[in-house]
Amino acid sequence: MNLSEKLQRFIKEGSQGNKSSRESERTDELNRVSRLLGGKIVATPYGPHVAVEKVFEGDFCHAGVRLSSVLEISGEALKLAAKKRDDFELDVRKAVFVDTETTGLAGGSGTYAFLVGVGYFEGSSFKLVQYFMDDFDGEPGVLYSLKKLLSNFESLVSFNGKAYDIPLLSTRFLINRMENPLEFMNHFDLFHGARRIFGQRLESLRLSSLEQNLFRMERSGDVPGFEIPSIYFKYLRDKNPFPLKPIFYHNQLDILSMVSLLSKIGQVLKDPFNSGACSGQDFYCLGRLYEDMGMLEESIRCYTLALSTQPVKDKAYRQLSLLYKKMGRWREAEKLWIQMAKEGINRQFALIELSKLYEHRMKDYEKAASAAREALEVARDKKRLLGRSFDPGEIDEIRRRLDRISFKMSKNREEQVKII
Repeated sequence: MNLSEKLQRFIKEGSQGNKSSRESERTDELNRVSRLLGGKIVATPYGPHVAVEKVFEGDFCHAGVRLSSVLEISGEALKLAAKKRDDFELDVRKAVFVDTETTGLAGGSGTYAFLVGVGYFEGSSFKLVQYFMDDFDGEPGVLYSLKKLLSNFESLVSFNGKAYDIPLLSTRFLINRMENPLEFMNHFDLFHGARRIFGQRLESLRLSSLEQNLFRMERSGDVPGFEIPSIYFKYLRDKNPFPLKPIFYHNQLDILSMVSLLSKIGQVLKDPFNSGACSGQDFYCLGRLYEDMGMLEESIRCYTLALSTQPVKDKAYRQLSLLYKKMGRWREAEKLWIQMAKEGINRQFALIELSKLYEHRMKDYEKAASAAREALEVARDKKRLLGRSFDPGEIDEIRRRLDRISFKMSKNREEQVKII
């Protein structure tokens, strides 16, 4: 063996030794993480990773809600919550709840999902699986396991996942040249569902805020979301897995709260009028939802219940009157506009709508002109109050309306004279 062959053999043996040493170190690391978190090491064609599994029996309660109660929600209620029509199906038994913890909050191709939590029902029990990426080269293994699990489901449920989790995971599948299973699944985003019902009542629709306001739940032993990326990067440097425990707990709480929130939404939509789960502000939101979905009688009932709730009173009167107008129920619309003008509820809007009604529908130009003149006075008062921030176009529009009505009045008198 010459010197060149000896050198190549030495390099090869050294390389194999280093590789063996790295693999051994990583195996030890994965064992430490899995033991600490009560997980297991999963082998994949792309390398091993840690997975943590927990099972919650059907009578388990989170935030005061029995998890299995979500299985009692009707498909129609879920379709309404998702604001979808006949092309959307969401069977909770065939759905998976998804939440990620990531290396950054901005998203983009440089952001990794180092922990992916998924929850789903097996019978009446709820199973939660968390896939952990111990280092960046462990991502393909995590995605492989995630893809394999998602292939068993038809739909996914997330919280603000349309804006963040799902695009991020889709990007990671693309970068790793894997088929993206998410693009073939129905998706219900709980953030949008909650906003459609509770958006007027609650100032914040963050998941933790919904927990506090809807369930009176306060988290303990949790880690703030904004700290999670820095904790993970510290783990990558020192390989100390102990600070990871609160992150896994945080992810677990997020998924359990998603189940409780979906159950709450289903309870509201099953019987909003007798469930005791709605306030006046919620009825306004439900009125908008029912109206958008073409359920007009339910919408009218919700708006009517919201009329006495101060924070949404003006909106409810306006929206209900416009719904009556759209339905051609002119007498009911007129009654509302008269009441609004009398009580100072969005008075300028009400007077202009009355002027339109009297001019175009009833041909009562005297009443139309009277309502328009009152609207003009309201606009002038607003101008004095707001000063430069007032839009002068409002006054110009009302003046044009008055001119047109005056012309019609004159023409009508001329025609009457001719008849005489």
